[in-house]
Amino acid sequence: MISKLEMVSVVIPTLNEAGNIRETVTTIHKELAYPKEIIIVDGNSTDGTQEIVEDMGFCRLIIEPRRGYGLALRTGIKNAKGDVVVMVDGDGTYEVRHINLLIETLIENNAELCQATRMYDLRKAMGFTNFVANKIITFCFDFFYSQFLSDTQSGFRAISRSALEEVEFYEDDMAFATEMLVQFAKKDFKMVEVPSSYRPRKYGNPKMRRIKSGIEIFTTMVKGFLK
Repeated sequence: MISKLEMVSVVIPTLNEAGNIRETVTTIHKELAYPKEIIIVDGNSTDGTQEIVEDMGFCRLIIEPRRGYGLALRTGIKNAKGDVVVMVDGDGTYEVRHINLLIETLIENNAELCQATRMYDLRKAMGFTNFVANKIITFCFDFFYSQFLSDTQSGFRAISRSALEEVEFYEDDMAFATEMLVQFAKKDFKMVEVPSSYRPRKYGNPKMRRIKSGIEIFTTMVKGFLK
């Protein structure tokens, strides 16, 4: 629940996203209607991503030499100062123009987390395999934790600072997103969604390793349930 909103911290993990990061960050900087800080957590990119971020002049760049999606987000969240923390990928796939909608929905519903769901996007740009895997994972999560989410693997979320301070995260890679939902569900935090869109990345290759990530995600769900 948000009692006040003086600043929004946007945390963006990057690894070799030189072709995508400028458009993503510029759009957020232009669209976000609240006082803000934009934190880029870079995993030692070698393609000029860091130089692009520094050149824009309005971002805070943190170098995280250890690799991992979850590790980058944990580092960014730890350094964030906002009353609301927004996490979003830097690959240009999420519709970041919906950032105000996420924050407004979070506040209006007195929720601890609001995420963008891609399940109502007719283009289904995530691909058939990822779509089906997401549906299976989400069904299992909702069943285990008595939730009604439609897209547990969404990486575009607005989260209250007070909720983040009540949980601890340990996952270093793609299972981080699921770990967050598990921790929040066990705390009975309110989680809501807003429909959003998703598009193929323009440049570069996806970082996710499907089989490895899938195993880690299911393991995280089961461990959380058994505890």
